[in-house]
Amino acid sequence: MLVQVERSSQGPGDAAPVTVMTSVGTVPAFWGGNPEAAAGEHYIEWELDEEFRWGFNCSPVAVEEPRLWQNERGVFCRGRLGLTGFEGAQPFAHLELAGAMIDLGHIDGLPPGMDGEWIEINLSPEKIKIYPYQL
Repeated sequence: MLVQVERSSQGPGDAAPVTVMTSVGTVPAFWGGNPEAAAGEHYIEWELDEEFRWGFNCSPVAVEEPRLWQNERGVFCRGRLGLTGFEGAQPFAHLELAGAMIDLGHIDGLPPGMDGEWIEINLSPEKIKIYPYQL
């Protein structure tokens, strides 16, 4: 996903806090690349360090439109749910968001028949890390 990244401040450790501006919204994250190169336009990969549980931080939505935003409850990502896996095993989930595929791992308590449905996930800003990559 092509995004604009603005450096927020100098953070502890190797991950700099940044603001990620996309075509579907703006959210905070931590930069996983070279901190000196964080600001600017980048193709990125998202890493969401969260355990997703249906009905707690992952739920269905009626609005079928990708969106990223933040409020006092955290960061929200809305997209289409995709599921892959072997028959009989718990499927791996990903969120299709404006041309990007964001790995969610397993979603505990996911009801059957959710593949292709629009969902919304909620997580803390400190759980979001982005990494630059070259096409």
